[in-house]
Amino acid sequence: MKKLNILFLLITGLFFTFSCTDDIEVMVPNDAIVPVLTSAIDGSTIVLSKINENDQFGTFEWTDADFKLDVAVQYALEVDVQGGDFAGHKTIATGITSPYSLSVSDMNKALLAAGYEDGQSYDISLRVVASNYLASEAISMTVTTYFDVEPYSVIGSAVGGWNPENDQYMSYDKTTDTYNITLDLKPGEFKFRAPKIDSSNPWAVNLGLSGDSRVIEEEANVALKQDGSNIQTNGGNYTLTLSVSGNTFSIVQNAASDNTDWTGVELDAVGDGVSADNADATADGSSWAWGNVLLADNGAVPTAAAGVYTWTWTGIVLEANQGFKLRTKNGEAGVNGINFAAGFDKIDIANSSAKVADDGGNITVTEKGAFDITITIDATNGDAKKIVIADPAPKYPAALYLIGDGVGDWDWNNTDLPMVPVNGTPNQFWKIVWMNATGGFKMASEKSWDTGINFGSAEDAYPAGGEYTKGGNNISVPGTAGYYIVVVDLDTDKISVVEPTVYLTGDAVGSWGNEDAANIFTVDNANEKLTITKTLAAAELRMFVAHPYFPAGDWWRTEFMVLDGAIVPRGNGGDQTRVSVAALETTIDLNFKAMTGTIAQ
Repeated sequence: MKKLNILFLLITGLFFTFSCTDDIEVMVPNDAIVPVLTSAIDGSTIVLSKINENDQFGTFEWTDADFKLDVAVQYALEVDVQGGDFAGHKTIATGITSPYSLSVSDMNKALLAAGYEDGQSYDISLRVVASNYLASEAISMTVTTYFDVEPYSVIGSAVGGWNPENDQYMSYDKTTDTYNITLDLKPGEFKFRAPKIDSSNPWAVNLGLSGDSRVIEEEANVALKQDGSNIQTNGGNYTLTLSVSGNTFSIVQNAASDNTDWTGVELDAVGDGVSADNADATADGSSWAWGNVLLADNGAVPTAAAGVYTWTWTGIVLEANQGFKLRTKNGEAGVNGINFAAGFDKIDIANSSAKVADDGGNITVTEKGAFDITITIDATNGDAKKIVIADPAPKYPAALYLIGDGVGDWDWNNTDLPMVPVNGTPNQFWKIVWMNATGGFKMASEKSWDTGINFGSAEDAYPAGGEYTKGGNNISVPGTAGYYIVVVDLDTDKISVVEPTVYLTGDAVGSWGNEDAANIFTVDNANEKLTITKTLAAAELRMFVAHPYFPAGDWWRTEFMVLDGAIVPRGNGGDQTRVSVAALETTIDLNFKAMTGTIAQ
């Protein structure tokens, strides 16, 4: 005999009795056996949380029901308030089998769908019902539901680091539509993010300052934007209120950090070693009466990041074999009531010029010249002081790299996009790169955020014509996925992001350096390549990238070759290995994503 669904058998009327009012009473055999439900969370008190929505709520197991008939049995998990009779049939799940596991998210959604309000604590009972008729004894627990809103966190060095384990999740207030948290922040930086929106990229949704990174200790309605700048703090206990809908946050400092605050403290360099050749140098009029005085850059006050304060003197001219020190202005106490004078014992010798020497505790150099001086005070490390005196940095970086989710991702280990120097033009770099439809990117002189320089743009969005001004924001991609050329000119502080223009030139096409439309490659984004098909003369194949920023007529400065299947830019190198072609119709395909090329004749 085939197994039949128990509901079908009951409908046949085999176990029905009818009243005169047409009510139906279902009669189940007296010896039928009900399921027995068990769960490790029986009797528990559980607070559901959006933060833990993917965690397991609980696992339920039950014994088989027995209708004493050869029937197929279906099971459902039902909920009611403790003491209720389950008359409403508030169902959590149907068509389930033992053991059955529920996630936090599924349980919360089921309770909300059953009419329970978010943010409330309920004493509930759960039972398993076989085919709507044989019900187990109920198990009980106390459960608090939550409003199903995307969780946001505070992340950064100010809370211990930038990795997922450092996410400090905020509470959501439905009445004000804001996220809130009170916590201790270390001197450092932080941002807001929603790391659970995209499991593959916790930075897909993040909010930082709409302007440059700065210290904010107590301020209301600070403007935020996607991929904005890091927020700096000097540390302490704070209450943060985030409005995602308004793209703003407010910060209240409840208690200041125990660290020394060096904000606004002015420093000068003083001594015979400070040359009168410095345009702003003056004779020392303090009680020291020692040589010349030159205030630090930036109005003599420091910049601050992660509790480390930095003063700089850029291009200060120092006299040979004459001493000087760095001190609080005029040797007097600063606005924090502290004064000091730092000499040779604070020099970071490993990172300073070989011309730096000791002059009886003072600092000196063995050769007159311009130097870059920095002094840092680490307030998180007992106000430890360190002085670096370096030969002036080169005007231009030796290299630039692209990084960001608009061109890959923000992980230096994954994204390797070195730009190409324009030959003999140290202020210019170029790169043909595949850009995603969304996201942004920046440039750095090293594959690191901790060393070298990095920059983006002053604009928030892709500008008309694709020309940005160098600044601190992420550079927004144009909005349509495909190939673009990025050109940087460090003399004008301009960045161009436009469709690439690549030409054939030379004897193979009968013209040299001429940007002839007949010799231009087609940008075929559908197939992720630049391509040209043309009958060539027997000669050496020459190709170059064109852009209005590049030196006029000097096509060879941005030349490249296809060597053994690889695209090899000339950069700052000399003439490259030549590739010759026959007098045939030729198709050249260039894949700048993989930096590969083919020449088919």
